[in-house]
Amino acid sequence: MNSLSARCNSFVKVISDQPYYRIFALPNESNGKVVPTEDQRIRDILHNPPNKRWAGFGVTGLLERDEHQWEEGIEGNNVTGGQITLLKNGYFEVICPINIQFQRGWNSPQFAIPKSVKWLYPYVVIEFPVSFMRLVKAIYGKSDIDSGVTIEQDYHNITGYALPEGPPTYPTFGAFLDERGVYEGTSSIHSVQQVLNNFIPDHVAYDLVVDVYAKFGLGAKTIPAFDENKKFILE
Repeated sequence: MNSLSARCNSFVKVISDQPYYRIFALPNESNGKVVPTEDQRIRDILHNPPNKRWAGFGVTGLLERDEHQWEEGIEGNNVTGGQITLLKNGYFEVICPINIQFQRGWNSPQFAIPKSVKWLYPYVVIEFPVSFMRLVKAIYGKSDIDSGVTIEQDYHNITGYALPEGPPTYPTFGAFLDERGVYEGTSSIHSVQQVLNNFIPDHVAYDLVVDVYAKFGLGAKTIPAFDENKKFILE
């Protein structure tokens, strides 16, 4: 399935009304064979992503025992949930059911959040694009890619979901969801970034996160885990 629109349409049809996360990168110029997915160096990067945080969230690595290689690329399961696909044309995608990763800590008594509320764990919302963009940088750095890159991120079927402001370590974490931080839109949350090939992964991820928080009615100051220079700082 080479057409990007065909991939997108197929994905939306398959997930139906299930809450899902999706992020992908695609070089703006490609002759169809810019990423040598059969190269062991590329596979090693997929299996052991750069700067992977111990007990971290997001793209934590392609499970070697589950990987499948075919003429167009390589795919398999993400260690902590979801699926990874890398094609020879440079298309790199990660999809994940929302209930697999994004609701870590859901119903935990330490948080002031009613059990009836569906909410997204902020560190996952943040670390998914961070880990993804770092992996994109590493893979493209070993490939024949010198064009700009399109990044797209989507949250599907999350109407009524909440995103608590601030870090989970705050005593008031989740205490104001009756006032702000609930997504009331009926369409998917769609974010797009056009970046040069010398992009800084954390900066791109930060801009994607800012856009998501804005859709929940939250400003950039409510986003945890980044410093003033847009660098991801969780260890």
